[in-house]
Formats: sequence, C-alpha cells, structure tokens
Amino acid sequence: MNRSPARNTIFIPLRVISKTFTLLLFIVLWQNQGFGQNIRIEADSLPLNDVLIRMAGQYGIQFSFDDRLLSEYTVTADRSFETPEKAMTFLLAPFPLDFHKSGEVYVIVRQQERDREMGYLLSGRIVDLRSGESLPYTHLMAGRQGSITDFTGHFSFTSPDEPPYLLSISHLGYYPLDTLLQPGTGHVIGLEPSVYKLEEITIEGSPVVRSGQVGEEAGVMRLNHQIAYRLPGNGDDALFNFLRLQPGILAAGEQSSEMIIWGGYPGQSQLLFDGFTIFGPKNFNDNISFVNPYMAKDIRVLKGGYPAEYGDRVGGIVEISGIEGNRSKPSINLNINNMTVSGMGGLPIRGKAAVTFAFRHTYYNLYKGRDLGLTSDREGGNPEKVTDIHAFPDYRFRDANLKFAGSTHVGNPWYVSLYTGGDRFSYRVDEERNVIRIRQEMSENSGQLGGTAFYGKTWKNGVRSNFYLSYSGLDREVSERQETFHSIRQFTISRRENLYANSVSELNLRSTNHISLSGKHRLITGAGFVYDRTNFLQESLEAGSSVNQGHTGRVNLFVRDRYDITPAVSLKPGIRIDFPVDLRRIYIQPRLQFSASISESLKFNVAWGVYNQFITETSTLDEYGNYRFFWRVCDNESVPVMSAQHYVGGLVFRNGGFTFSMESFFKTVQDITRLVDLDGGILETYRGRARIYGMDLLVKQYFGKHEGWVSYTLGRTREYFPYFSGDDFRDAPQDQRHEVKGALLVDMKPFYFSVNYVYGSGLAYLATTSVESTERYPYSRLDAALIYRTGIRKVRMEAGISVLNILNRENIKYANLVRIPDGTFSTLSIHAEAVPFTPTLYLNLAF
Repeated sequence: MNRSPARNTIFIPLRVISKTFTLLLFIVLWQNQGFGQNIRIEADSLPLNDVLIRMAGQYGIQFSFDDRLLSEYTVTADRSFETPEKAMTFLLAPFPLDFHKSGEVYVIVRQQERDREMGYLLSGRIVDLRSGESLPYTHLMAGRQGSITDFTGHFSFTSPDEPPYLLSISHLGYYPLDTLLQPGTGHVIGLEPSVYKLEEITIEGSPVVRSGQVGEEAGVMRLNHQIAYRLPGNGDDALFNFLRLQPGILAAGEQSSEMIIWGGYPGQSQLLFDGFTIFGPKNFNDNISFVNPYMAKDIRVLKGGYPAEYGDRVGGIVEISGIEGNRSKPSINLNINNMTVSGMGGLPIRGKAAVTFAFRHTYYNLYKGRDLGLTSDREGGNPEKVTDIHAFPDYRFRDANLKFAGSTHVGNPWYVSLYTGGDRFSYRVDEERNVIRIRQEMSENSGQLGGTAFYGKTWKNGVRSNFYLSYSGLDREVSERQETFHSIRQFTISRRENLYANSVSELNLRSTNHISLSGKHRLITGAGFVYDRTNFLQESLEAGSSVNQGHTGRVNLFVRDRYDITPAVSLKPGIRIDFPVDLRRIYIQPRLQFSASISESLKFNVAWGVYNQFITETSTLDEYGNYRFFWRVCDNESVPVMSAQHYVGGLVFRNGGFTFSMESFFKTVQDITRLVDLDGGILETYRGRARIYGMDLLVKQYFGKHEGWVSYTLGRTREYFPYFSGDDFRDAPQDQRHEVKGALLVDMKPFYFSVNYVYGSGLAYLATTSVESTERYPYSRLDAALIYRTGIRKVRMEAGISVLNILNRENIKYANLVRIPDGTFSTLSIHAEAVPFTPTLYLNLAF
C-alpha cells in the first residue's frame, strides 16, 4: 500500500490486493533422468500455472511466477520440446507474458515491452477507498492523455510516453489524487470520499468538487447525489429535488412522473437505473422521488447531443448508477419522516460480494380534503380565479430494490439489480358550484417492474467488455366518471365514463466494448437486441371499446471513436444503426461531439446528432383540452417512428471555485403522434412536428465549505398538427419561456442550512383543440432546510426540518388537471394543488 503524504490518499495496486506468492520448486530426479530428454506437455484447457507445476515435478525445472496471474490463462497442447526454453516460448507466446533466466530459475513476468506503434497499455479500476464501491465516469489524466472511466469505474488507455505515469484522478464528491503507475492491467485505485455514512471527512489542502460538474462534454451534467440530502425535503425526494434545480430540467408544474428536459415531450426522455428503464410509476406525490436515494451512487444527465452509445430516445437521458453494497461489513440505514418510512440494509458475502435491500412506503394518507382546486375557463377568455372544492383523495406508494453485486477472483464485476414499485391514487368530488352540481371520481393504479443482470470482463489485451440483460415493464389503469348536473332545471349537462389500461414492457440484450487503439484513439463499439411490447385498452360510453396491441424487435449496432487531436482538442465521431425487424428498414443515426480547451479555465463544446425513437408515449386530446398519455409501439402505420436532430453548443469558464456555463440548443422533432377527439369520442390520429430551442445559463461559486448557484433557462417549444385551424405553429403544452432557479448551501458543521427557489413564467398547458393558450399561471416556490448531524459510537444520525413553499404560493400541478363542461360556454378545471406550505421533519440513521 502506497500513501501519498501530500494528498493523504491511498493507491492500491493489484499486486498488493491480489494474493501473490512465489513458487520455487526443486525436485531431485532419479540419476538416470536429465535435461537431455524431450519435455512432453499434455494439457486440455488447463491453467498455465498448473502446467508449469507439472513440468517442475516431472523434469526438475525451477520456476518463479505470480500464481494468480498465470491462473487466468489456459493451455491446450500435446507435443514435445527439446529444451525448456522452447517449451516456455511456446507456452507463453499467446499471452502478454515474458520470461528470463536467473541462475537456474525461470522467472515469468508480465510483458512490459511495448509495441512502438501502439504504446504502453494502462488499465484498471477506480473505487471508493472506504466502501470499495466502483466510481463511474471518473476523470483521469496521464501525462497528455485524458480518459473517463465507464459506469463500472474501469479505465483503459494507451500512452506513447515512457513509464512511470503520473495519474491525476478526480471524481465528484471525492478528494483528487495524484499517483504514479507502471504499465499493466488490473490496477485498483482508491479515492477518499468527502462524506461517508453521514460523516464529514476533511483532508487539509485538498479541494473537492461538491454539487455537480458541467461543461466536460456538450449537454452533459454530472451530479453528486450526496449533496441532494442537504437540500430541503424529507430525504425520500432528494433526487427529484436535486434534479429539478438543474438548468434545462423543468421544475414548474412539478412533473414528478416525467422528466421534461429541454422542452421535450412526455416519453421522449429516458430514466435509466442500473441499466433498465423506469417508465413510471405515476407518482402523484412530489415528496417521493422515482428512485430511492439510498440506492443511488452516480447521476448523469444527458440533455441533448449525446453520443452513439445512447439510443431509443429523441429527448434527454437521466442515467443513475446504483450502489454495489459494502463488502467489508454489514450496514443499515433508516429514514423516518412525517410522510414515509424508508430503509436500506446491506450484507457482505465472503468479502467478494454484497447483497443490498431497500424499501419505501407511505404510512398514512398524504392528501387533505381540500387539496383540489377549481378553475372556470371561458372559451376565448381568460380563466377565472382558482377556488377550492371538497375532495376525498386516497394515496399509497411503495417500492423495493434488491441487488446482488460482486466481482470474480480476477476482478471482473457483476451484479443483478431488481426493482418493483407502484402507487395508487384516487379521489371523489361531489359539490355544487352556483347551480351546477359536479361529480367526479378518478382512480389510477400503476406498477413498475425492472431488473438487470450485468457482467464485465477485462481481456488480457486491455479490452473491456460489458454484457447486459435487462427487463422493464409498466402496467397502468385509469378509470374516471364525470357528471355535471343542473340542480334547478334537473337535467344532466354531461356524463362520461372512461377506462384506460396501458402496459409497456422492454427486453434488452446488449454488449459494449472499450478498446484503446493507440495513444490518441479510444474506441467504443456495441451491439444489442431490443424487444418492446405495448397493450392499450379504452372503454367509454361514447365510443365503446377499442384495443391496440403492438410489439417489435430491433437489432442495433454502434461505434464511437474518441480522437485526441491534441491534448486540448478532442473529436468524437460515431454512428448508430437500428434495424427494426418488422419494419425491414435501416435507421442510420450519425453523431458528432467536439471539445476544445481554449485555456486552463475556458472550454468550448459542440455536438450534433440524429436520433430515432421506436416506442412513444402517445397523447390523446379531447374537446375540453384533457390530455392522456399512453405507450405504443411505432409501426410506421398508425404510429410513425419519431426522428430528431440535436444541435448543442456551449462554453464553460472555471477559475478556482467559480464556474460559469452557457449552453444553447436547437432540436427538431418529426412524426409526433396525437389522437384528437373532435367529434363525440371518435379519435382521429394526427402526425405533428416540433421545434425546440433555447439556452441554459449557470453561475456557481464555492466559498470555503459553502456553495451556491443560480441558473436560468430561456426556452420555447413550438408544435404543428394538421388539426390546427391555421398553418402556424403553436406553443406546445410543456412550453415555458423562462425559468430561474437558485440554491445556497451553508456548512456550519454540525449544522447545515440550505435554501432554494424556483420561478417559472408558466406553461401553455391550458390550450384546447381549437384555442391556443394565452393565459399562463406563473410558478413560484421557496424552500428552506436546517440539518443537524452527530454520532453516538458507531451510529451516525442526521435530523432535519424543512419548510416547502414557505410563501405558500398557489401553483398548479398540471399532471392531475381534468376539465369538465359546466353547461355554458366554459369548462371547469379540477386539479391537484402543487406542494403547498408544508413543514417536514425527518430522521436519518446509519449503522
């Protein structure tokens, strides 16, 4: 174990971690035996170390070697050799091994001599020094060569420079490390975390990047999930609260079940957890994130212009890597607040693996009897003031994670990650407004399943291969009954009964390969097969019932090269090819990313790409302006394959603890499907297109142990469908012109204070089939939190109080908005109020 005094960090090479021993055997042969006789080797897929032990026993040859290293290679042979040297040359030829003779001993070592064209190979893995967790997307610099680890924390690159190499390593929330490495594979390097099990760790003179990282690539953000716990909330909503404060991710309207990134539509962005898609659940409650924060290790947001290894979406991607568990000792975490209870437990298995279980559950009804608002919308006029009506809601949410993770005896990682979750929401309204009696009943049940089996392999030539088998499925059922009744004239104005049932499932088999071609070229290739299936059922009084089923399988291939033109300039050309088997058509999607460091403080990034999506969350729109969304397979008949182009460009300036980032985007989306009810329940299908453009600004400052940031998003989403009354584009439902966000985190150990604010200029959601929305409700929310951390022996404790929506602004939660006619020329809008003034308490324990 080597310790760098300047950084107080630890470098752990494989030769220390692996059990290394030297085998020195000398057998005295019978007097009539000697080296003059032929050496016979008979082996059928035997480990190389066993073959050499046999040779030592039979012929009295002395060897010195790393037993674990040689056990990785297998030998098949049936032949004789005149001398030990010839036998050794034959045995070692297929492997990166060499030998020399020291006295009477043949010493076998890893091959260090390099190919003059290719350079020296350097590969290994970056881990958390305390827990052993791998650290995905860690940044490394070796001399003039830069690299980023994959999501398993592995790195591999070739350097033309002479060894040893000074490796500079940095990861969000960890202290940076500088260390010397020799060429070879299997290096394991540990980084010191700044926070471990609610405990602050301080290394003097070592700065740490805390909340997030922007500007390394076009359209990409890295977020430190540990910071999420310091933001206002109750702990269960930490990831959602953290994401909604980032530029480009919509916060207004509190879209807790959808990630609206850079003005995209529902279903166009993808949430990945441990390699499988999370389609839902609906999650009506903003106090619960879609992923259990206990299970999160790394958050990566790709807002647009992402490279060829990502596909199947025309919007953005949020990629969350799950923890692997503590392999050294058992652990327990428990969170209790005034809304939910959650926990996580981990158990090591023989130091090579760990099993982790986590759960969340609401333990009482989260909604009060007056959580719904009522708005009257007159056609061609402005909406009236929101008024409250009595409702009787019921809500339940629960989910669970189970993960087995470990590594083989040669360090290859594997895991099996499983997830199940669901929620149930319903409410009843029975109230009279003026002379109109309103009856509304709505219930929604949704359930999500997901899982991934993963295995990673580092080959003897340094190539890293990752293999995945993942499944994800969502079942959702919505029923609603609406009736408006004139209490004086005693007649029914309108009556509706609808049932919607929708399911989507996806099976994904894929592999990726990371190949270091030379000091300037690093290649990623991959192939996969995806099978999607959707079912949709609609029953209504007006139109009867309709059923739609679809399925499709598609093969995909991709290749992406990183070419370092100079140490400061890199180019990432790539191409992705999808072949849907049923459509018998090839979709070619070129991608390009370019980055240039103009100086040590200033970096410029651009990206462009073509993207296709083969399953879509289709929208339905009735004559009152109610939107419903359901998943369908794109068959190029009733539902076309969506296509998009992304153009992204930006600058980032860093100086000490100051960061300024500016990023602009322009996206075009073709073949958006919408089903529109223009005539008494008969749905007509229309194909539309959209133009999305805008920019993000971010200013962030670290001052001592504290930090703060302000972001601003200027955006516009315009759409066109043939059912519009004219040929002009309209603002899309999710269109919002301005959104401003800010956060301040103050560290007064053991107390931590944070405050954040979001302002949105309002969404265009209130448009109908015939009228474009002209009135928008601005969104405004101020939150604050105070946290106290302490420890008693081996128990770490964190207690927090948060106040959400301190100013008690009335904000609309558009995901729950329902419109019904009132018998005149207007409609009544029933909606759940977004988070009101809400104090929350929570207690977090770690054992």
